[in-house]
Amino acid sequence: MRKQFLLLFLLITGLIGHSQNWMLKLSSTVELRAWRLTSTAEKSEKALSGANIKLYKGTTQISETSSNAKGDFMIDVPAGGEFILTISFPGCNTKKFNVSTSDVPENVGKETYKPTVNISGFLMSKPLKGVEYIGLNQPLVKVEYKAEGQNFDKDEAVTNNGLNILSKIYDAETALIQKFCATNKSGDDALKNHNCPAAKEYYEKAINMLPGEQYPVEQLAKAELCLKNKKAEAEAVAQDATLKAEAAKIANEKAIAEKTAKDKEQFNKTANNKIAKEKELANKDQKNTSTAQKSEPETIKVNETETSSPSNIKKGHSNHIINEPIGKDPHKEAVVKADGYFKMKRYDEAKTAYEEALQMQPDDAYSKGKLEQISKLVAPK
Repeated sequence: MRKQFLLLFLLITGLIGHSQNWMLKLSSTVELRAWRLTSTAEKSEKALSGANIKLYKGTTQISETSSNAKGDFMIDVPAGGEFILTISFPGCNTKKFNVSTSDVPENVGKETYKPTVNISGFLMSKPLKGVEYIGLNQPLVKVEYKAEGQNFDKDEAVTNNGLNILSKIYDAETALIQKFCATNKSGDDALKNHNCPAAKEYYEKAINMLPGEQYPVEQLAKAELCLKNKKAEAEAVAQDATLKAEAAKIANEKAIAEKTAKDKEQFNKTANNKIAKEKELANKDQKNTSTAQKSEPETIKVNETETSSPSNIKKGHSNHIINEPIGKDPHKEAVVKADGYFKMKRYDEAKTAYEEALQMQPDDAYSKGKLEQISKLVAPK
């Protein structure tokens, strides 16, 4: 009896072990999403070769494989367990999902049972600054046994939740990319309009949004060169303006000096002409005065007929004409006297004599001119 029990136990154990001998063949495709970002966004998605696929049971790695040139991979998942599958690639966010091979009835687990499942492609992409990726820490898909089809398929609730997480991440990435491109566009417009400071500011903002992108870095170099050229132009304009101002100042000073010299020359010429004319008039007056002094005094003849008879003389009136010489002209005498002093350079006495002449004849231009001459001659130098 004991031998029969032992034989039955070994038979049941053998059947159980035999029924759990199948493997779930899981396959999928990995693609890489890349962006070419300038002032516009160009998206590309292509098969990713070399993605790393690992199968874990708890924290223990069970197996590992890589995607081929077409991005495809296949991995065997042992029966009767709960597993985590991870897909990773350098520089990209890691994706993970659950695979459950538990709860498969024993009557299904025959030697001919070869379950397979294909998961729709995994899209890998690099993380963007400012986007929240915490949702990727949980499995996005769960694969489990479906009794009605006696095969494996996705759990709809887990899958829908995973798709919702991916959708939110994609929307956040799209918004950031659009903002990044718009900022680059503003920088390009500013650079086109030679607004170098604004262009520099926009490109620096774009670099801060997505530090790894090259377009704003390249454009920033252009903006800085623009600023450098603008500064050089401004300095050249300022220097040119300074040179022109100095040249204008020199020309103005030269013009003023030439005008001053010309005015001085004209003044001296006028003054010399005036002095010469006054001197000529003085010589002429002096000559006339000398001639007058040399002439004989005139006499007034008395009408003898009228004076012969006293009866012709009326009361209060004399009909006699007295013979007398014409007296000397006091004004002319004063001028001659003044001229004499002037020639001897006795200017104070000459001045007094000319002033006396003016008192006798206020409109005497000659005496006035000589007084002006004396004023210049005696003025302190």
